[in-house]
Amino acid sequence: MAEALIFHYRKQNTFLCKANPVTKIAAIIAICVVILSLSLPGLLMTSTALLVATLAQRIPLRSYKRELRYFAFLLLLILITEYLATQSHQAAFSAFLRFVCIILCGLLIADSTSPDDLARSLGGILDRIPFVRGWEVASAIELTLSILPMIFDASLEVVTARKARLERRRNPLHSLTSLVSAIFSLLLDKAEDLSLALEARLFDPSRTRPRLPYTTVDILLSVLVLVLLLFARVL
Repeated sequence: MAEALIFHYRKQNTFLCKANPVTKIAAIIAICVVILSLSLPGLLMTSTALLVATLAQRIPLRSYKRELRYFAFLLLLILITEYLATQSHQAAFSAFLRFVCIILCGLLIADSTSPDDLARSLGGILDRIPFVRGWEVASAIELTLSILPMIFDASLEVVTARKARLERRRNPLHSLTSLVSAIFSLLLDKAEDLSLALEARLFDPSRTRPRLPYTTVDILLSVLVLVLLLFARVL
């Protein structure tokens, strides 16, 4: 579809797109673990750095405003409930910033990482683990990440079609049930199309694929994340 949708991979010639998916996953895990114990200044520094990375990645946040409304609601809910539980503005804002960091990390990894590249990078690593069929697991991860964006696609298609037909229902429950049913039906159709496409291409989940190399970009990304987290812990 012409409209940009959230959590979709966009092929670009940016710094993050050049990095190996394993390096990006390791960086995201490190950030998500460390932010749990950071102080408010450290969280401000980390969230600011992630926002700068989001701007450098040229993520179209304005095009994502439809989907970001749900995250905005969750952020507001976290802010209110945390304040009511702790009676502390600092604790509430810290919880708010932690969730902001998690959202930005998800946007960055999804926007810069192709499911196929992720499978090619993880397959070789997982295959070295005893009793683990690494390439099959990597293929399952690839298919899962390919199917998840279909939910946003199907939701937007159904809502847009209903608006075009000027459909209005007075019963909220019936309207919600009808909407969910239409989205689920469209998802089944899309899943069937994907299955047929994979079958036509003779997709084999256990097939060994060429692995992606590590470059100086991965070293630089690792150093930047390490320096960021060290400074954030000091603050």
